[in-house]
Amino acid sequence: MFFVYSLLFTLGVLLMAPYYIWRYRGSAFLRSSLRERLGHLDFQTLPHGVIWIHAVSVGETLAVSGLVQELQRLDPGRRIYLSHITPTGREAGEKRLPEVAGRFYLPLDWSRTVRRALRRLRPKLLLIVETELWPNLLRAAHESGTVVVLVNARLSDRSFHGYRIFRLFMRRVLENVDWIFAQTPLDARRFIEIGARPERVETMGNLKFDTPPPRNRNFALLLKAALAAIPRAPVLVVASTMPGEEELVLKIWNVIHSHYPRALLIIAPRHPPRFDPVSKLLASTGIGFIRRTALGVGKPELLPQLTTPEILMLDTIGELAGVFEVADVVIMGGSLTPAGGHNPVEPAQCGKPVVFGPHMENFRDTARILLAANAAIQVRDWEEMAKAILSLLGDRNCCQAMGDAAQRVVEEESGATRRVLARLSPLLDEAQATTRTRTESG
Repeated sequence: MFFVYSLLFTLGVLLMAPYYIWRYRGSAFLRSSLRERLGHLDFQTLPHGVIWIHAVSVGETLAVSGLVQELQRLDPGRRIYLSHITPTGREAGEKRLPEVAGRFYLPLDWSRTVRRALRRLRPKLLLIVETELWPNLLRAAHESGTVVVLVNARLSDRSFHGYRIFRLFMRRVLENVDWIFAQTPLDARRFIEIGARPERVETMGNLKFDTPPPRNRNFALLLKAALAAIPRAPVLVVASTMPGEEELVLKIWNVIHSHYPRALLIIAPRHPPRFDPVSKLLASTGIGFIRRTALGVGKPELLPQLTTPEILMLDTIGELAGVFEVADVVIMGGSLTPAGGHNPVEPAQCGKPVVFGPHMENFRDTARILLAANAAIQVRDWEEMAKAILSLLGDRNCCQAMGDAAQRVVEEESGATRRVLARLSPLLDEAQATTRTRTESG
């Protein structure tokens, strides 16, 4: 079965290669990542006891950042390495977790490439964030003596239905996973249903509720001061928009702006390759806008630049979490179109009321918790969203109450990091003892 999977994976790589070569043509990313994708890591062979953490992109990296920081605090001498799949995930790791020993792009899931990387890293623990089930990696890691743990594990509706079709194969894949720390009881049941052993599955909660606040708040603080001085209010932040959503957001914005002429819309497209297309879309509407990268770096420069544009497009990585602080209301992108939504925890941490559309499948439990606490509003379409936002902006007490409720939810749901650390501690102690014994005998 693994042989068939490897053949299909190879075919997929060959079919997708032209697209990625075209997408990243001329970029340093393609050249710099190729060696790592083939398992050639530019690290010296490492001592036993290393922790390898795989976080595919930005969301997973932010989710695991608190856990990584706690691991570093408890054992400053332990080497931790991060792997990613996307350039934005790697950049987020560089900004949030600059002290890790190293980072690299995840090798392609061929037996030879993942074994090459494992021989170089020699990890005691392989922590995989959420649902990155790479069969050859999991099998090679298990056979090499690495303890494999899925942390913050979840299965979306789409992933669950897909994995269930191949349940016999998934059972063999999950035999190579030592522990699955699921976000919710539903996720735990789903992992068991696709083949995981019940005694290896535990519910730990969502690490994203423990995500530490952003360190880079410089732009957010400058922006907040500048908007207060102009003044510009209210501020509507639309986070991580997906293709097809900007047109709907502009319809919402036309309604809001007709009632609040001094309002400001801050829109953040989800992926950097979309910055230019979204900028062209905004330019075609005739609405005044400015890109974040065109702004000055100090308050004197910001004041005149933010006086007249209706829209600020956030075309940077790592600043969105801080920008939530200036929002009066936050719209979660990916929820107005069938993209599954995005994580609403960060605006909730900032005490902001969150509004999202009908498509929050990827964050169903977080959305459910916020809705149950009256900390968020879910709507069916852009027209309902415009009405909901107008209602919030017209009732400051309701707006504040929703924001306070959102913060309480984060406080009540936090603690997953502590629970995961408690389960990892015996494994880490064992690794430390093993390393010490080898060092003394050597």
